Formats: sequence, structure tokens, C-alpha cells
Amino acid sequence: MSFILPAHIKGLIFDIDGTLADTMPAHYAASQRAAESLGFEFPLSFFLASAGTPTVKVFEALLKDQGITHVLPSKAAALKEKLYLTLMEHITPIPFTLDIVKAYAGQLPMSMGTGGTLEIALPTIEKIGVQQYIPILVSAEDVRRHKPFPDTFLTCAARMGVAPENCLVFEDAVNGFQAARDAGMEYIDVRDFHTSDYSTKFF
Repeated sequence: MSFILPAHIKGLIFDIDGTLADTMPAHYAASQRAAESLGFEFPLSFFLASAGTPTVKVFEALLKDQGITHVLPSKAAALKEKLYLTLMEHITPIPFTLDIVKAYAGQLPMSMGTGGTLEIALPTIEKIGVQQYIPILVSAEDVRRHKPFPDTFLTCAARMGVAPENCLVFEDAVNGFQAARDAGMEYIDVRDFHTSDYSTKFF
């Protein structure tokens, strides 16, 4: 592994979807199917721009953007999450970040910070086997303000006992990059090391 840790970094923070686990195509497929079932469209561009945002908030924004008032965002989000859980067999770890996790396990404090709920995050990290290396998980239930606000990553830092300026965030989404910057943390764009395939047909 060619990754070199900067000397001042004392703690590592990982997003989950699209960073530790290659889940984003499955999340999009589930979002598409949920939207189709409820009679509206879910463009890929909107999905990518919303990465890192809790599902119900994504559907709130999408339905508002399309002027749809007859569908409850909570209903769409619940259906999407249910469909996603049926696709867990397709989830795989992302080698770049998993190698880093294994290399620094037991050497540096590590945590996971996600905009996803525990219902989604727990089976995902179990599927890729990362929970044995990273003991700290901050999910959507743990903070009031989600990415792009810095609260998720600041909570990770606090639970690790590491100052924000000594944390390095691994992320794949614009909202996550903004959250890291506003938390005063450096970050690595995992998309430079991994590309997801959105052409896969799961259903």
C-alpha cells in the first residue's frame, strides 16, 4: 500500500457508503425502484449531488424539486431502505480504504461517520467485516445536523479523543468534503482511488 499518513494525523474517520463499502450503485438502484413504484423519477445527477444526506431528507428535496405533493417523503424513504436491504449480497468492501483500516487498526483511533441510519449502517459494515477494526460509529441518529454540517465528524473526533485538526477524513461525497472542511479536518477523496459502476442492474 502506497498510502503515507501525515505525521500530525492522530485519528482516522471514515464515511461508510462509497468510502468503506461499494454501496452507492445499490443505494441508487433502490432509490430508483422506490421512486418508480410511487410514480416519480429519481435522476442519477440528483442522487450524486445528495450523497451523504439522510434518505428522508433526500426524498424531501427531490419531491419538492419535482413539485410532487401526494407522496410522503417518509414513505418513499422507508420503501427505498427496505429495497436496499434486499441488495446486501451485492455489497463489497472498497480495497483502498479497507487496506488502510487494516494497516492502522490498533495503532490509531478510528471511527465511522455516516448520514445513514443504524438500520442501514450496521448490516453494511457487518457485510464488509469492518466492525472488528473500527469500534466507533456515528450515525444519523447521533446528530441533529447532518452533512454538509460538521457535526458528524466532530462527534467522531470527540469520541476518539482526538482534536479535529489531527483527524483525517476519508469521503466520497461533496457534502462530506464540506463537513470535513468546516470541522477543520483534512480529507481524502476516495473517488480518486475507486470508481463505482452505476450501470449494474440489480432488479
